[in-house]
Amino acid sequence: MRINIGYFTSTGNTLQLCLKAKDIMESQGHEVELYEIIKDRAKFDQDGCDMVGFFYPVWGSNPPDPLVEYLFKMPEGNGKKLFLVGNCAAFTGDTGLRWKKILEKKGYDVFYLDHIVMPTNINIPWLPEDIWKVPQGEKLKRILLRAEEKLQKVCAAILNGERKVEGKGLISRLGGYMQRKFYWTADWYKPRFSVDKERCIKCGLCYRVCPTENISIKEGGEVVFDKKCILCVKCYNLCPVNAVLITKKSLNDKKYRRYKGPSLEIKPVEYRSKI
Repeated sequence: MRINIGYFTSTGNTLQLCLKAKDIMESQGHEVELYEIIKDRAKFDQDGCDMVGFFYPVWGSNPPDPLVEYLFKMPEGNGKKLFLVGNCAAFTGDTGLRWKKILEKKGYDVFYLDHIVMPTNINIPWLPEDIWKVPQGEKLKRILLRAEEKLQKVCAAILNGERKVEGKGLISRLGGYMQRKFYWTADWYKPRFSVDKERCIKCGLCYRVCPTENISIKEGGEVVFDKKCILCVKCYNLCPVNAVLITKKSLNDKKYRRYKGPSLEIKPVEYRSKI
């Protein structure tokens, strides 16, 4: 069976899950192709596969903005099987259930919805520190180990054609609705990005990994932020010297830890190669 998987990754959690899922499924004799939803969207051939899947981080009980845009524009499914696997640090609400309804109207057989807990990557000012704290050391290892164990079960269920619909409970539905209703609060953070000039080494990585071309580099190396931020926090987390800030409070990078990804082998997806 040929399986095409689309994904969006911010700091590498989703990419790691996709790469491991590809290995698991191919070890069972299936052919799997991965498509990063911004760089590879034009290559995502849904007609040339037996099954379509999407892996994504959950933001406020929704997939990331670029994936939402892509899903709304997907062609008719004509009964093609489709699975959705989200990941987040805690609560996914009814994310999968909502998109099951949307995609079924397009004619897809959305047969499997699930999520996997991964480390948080958004340790920023004014979020509850006891929940949104980037894990380190043994805690990080435990989260990643449990995630891999869950992924093994998810892949087995998908390959066996098992049907699962996560997010049907009252708490999931109500929580998902409330998160989407108040996700506008994230807009408060978007215009508050800046770069500490003393830390900045002018490597241009923030410019290259931004999925919306929200970052530009002026003559002399000055980093400028536009108004197209989607709060993916790639620039904030992946800056090698933690020079990208979300308000001046985040200068304290011991309190507001940056998440560098689940492993050294997982590199950021770069959208622009030159400045």
